Amino acid sequence: MKQQKDFGLIFWVHLILIILLWASPFWLSWKLIILAIVLYYLQLLVFKDCILTKAQFGEKKRSTTFYWYYLTKLGFRLDKEGVRFAADNVFPWVILLIALVWQVLLGFGVLVG
Repeated sequence: MKQQKDFGLIFWVHLILIILLWASPFWLSWKLIILAIVLYYLQLLVFKDCILTKAQFGEKKRSTTFYWYYLTKLGFRLDKEGVRFAADNVFPWVILLIALVWQVLLGFGVLVG
């Protein structure tokens, strides 16, 4: 039963969304990425967590992130709070920085925006 929860529908939606977000600098305008970051922070403000994370892991595990949960299942020993900090405060800005370098400094166009 646990295996079903670990790799059920929410897992696949979450994984696809994360892949799309990390690939977004190459297909989405940096301006829309800023909008996505603002929406992400609004989600954290309103719901106190990612709604997909809440749906998958429940409210009792606030520090759990998708990244931490599955990387520890793969055998990586990670600090839960450190991963939470990175997921909330570092990753969005790294994605934006990659977008700015790719789109503005290197001059590669994007499909949207």
